Amino acid sequence: MKQRITLGISLALCLTTTAEADNKSYGLDLLRFSEKANSDSLHGQFIAFDNSGNIVFKSWQAKETTTFSTKKLHRITLNKGKAAQALQPNSAISLINGDIIPGMITHADDKGVTLETQHLGELTFARNIITKISPTPHGGKLIYYGPMNDDGWKIISPPKKKVEEKEADAEQAKKEAEKENDEDKLTNWKFIAGSWYAGTSKERYLVRKDVLPDTCKVKFKIGWRGSLYCNIGIHSDLDPPEYKGKESIKSNMASTLGRSYVVSLSSHSASLYSCLFDEEGKPSAARSENTHISTNLSRKEEAEIELRIDRPNKTLMLYIDGSFKTKWNLGEKYIAPGRAIAFKNLRYNNSQMRVSDILITRWNGMRDSAQSMQSDEHDVILLTNGVDRFSGTFKQIKDDKIYFRGTFDNELVIPKASVQEIHLAANKLRKVSDDKEGNFAHFYTRPYGRISGIPKADANGTTRIQSDIVSEVSLKMKFVGIVDFSEQNNLLDFWDDNF
Repeated sequence: MKQRITLGISLALCLTTTAEADNKSYGLDLLRFSEKANSDSLHGQFIAFDNSGNIVFKSWQAKETTTFSTKKLHRITLNKGKAAQALQPNSAISLINGDIIPGMITHADDKGVTLETQHLGELTFARNIITKISPTPHGGKLIYYGPMNDDGWKIISPPKKKVEEKEADAEQAKKEAEKENDEDKLTNWKFIAGSWYAGTSKERYLVRKDVLPDTCKVKFKIGWRGSLYCNIGIHSDLDPPEYKGKESIKSNMASTLGRSYVVSLSSHSASLYSCLFDEEGKPSAARSENTHISTNLSRKEEAEIELRIDRPNKTLMLYIDGSFKTKWNLGEKYIAPGRAIAFKNLRYNNSQMRVSDILITRWNGMRDSAQSMQSDEHDVILLTNGVDRFSGTFKQIKDDKIYFRGTFDNELVIPKASVQEIHLAANKLRKVSDDKEGNFAHFYTRPYGRISGIPKADANGTTRIQSDIVSEVSLKMKFVGIVDFSEQNNLLDFWDDNF
């Protein structure tokens, strides 16, 4: 059963918001209308919410602002989803409606938690609406979380054959360039509101450089239409040597990724390849051991993939939807010297693919962890090593220490920096009504976080929100990248290749 909030507020219309001092961003905002409104889109600049919860928007084509009912909207993407400013990495709490509130924990006890936040000010949350307290989210070792925007990502193609000078006719070169530009519009990967959508090319990789340390966990969601067939490059150096041979190397994955490991993933199986080069620079891709690993994804259209990478110990592990699948032992030498990650859709039967929710953290090298363990009766503390856990009763956070009573009536005092998460007992949580009224919306902040409610007008670049689980809040819109009105309560279930 989906959990929702019922909100309500009435305020005067104030338009002294992001538009006044943000002329440089004009045209970077996008309205996407719902399927009931023909899925149309409109570029321009978001101005504000009015006192009825409608939005005021200035399009490229119009001289004056226009008011739109949010009942016909699917999503507002602000500044191409980048948000004008990012929240600083900090602690966070998770609420019973799925919201995540990043901030500094200034007080916490058996009655509730007080957070000092950049985007909402100081707020106190009752304990019965908090599912999780995260003093150091991701173990305090977060390397990358996104994508909230396309910064740092690049699309690369296989090397092209060199053309002799006598063939390099200027007019012909111009035609080829124009053709390539037209093809790029269709074939390139596209960043759409928190996700990367693969284009129609079977050859282009989406890559991010300098992001994978020697030992790390890489977790992401992958969605597809049709059959899943894709490559995931690990520790790629993106520096293939020049090959002067006459045969085509375009289809060889090493010719694009350089020295790399590549996980080849399909709806049915997973394999690992090593990308290498001989003395003449000719690329090759050798399949590693454990070549017939079942993925059991043929009846699905989305999965959570996790790779645990250990360069010093020369191992790579694969998890799908939280289940361990295999461990690849990579031999005496780890052949991939780079730090890049790469994705490619192999386009089997013209299938479509989407990548989202990419999380890269450092890893302690342990195969199993306690991070999925929760309890209905007891509070559970998980340490930043991802393995040790304690169940009992959470008491308070004071002087950067967490006080906890164990199930055997033992008192524990743990440094806050050593605690990753505190899961609060499920049977003590308040129930949330399924009823939803008005223009309900989810506001996604950068780089992570969400606050939900019915928006109304406010002043000075803020939007007013109130819910039945938190007090009335004023949200600073400069931290917001996406406002989502969809019924699905999920950014990642809306395919839109023409966004």
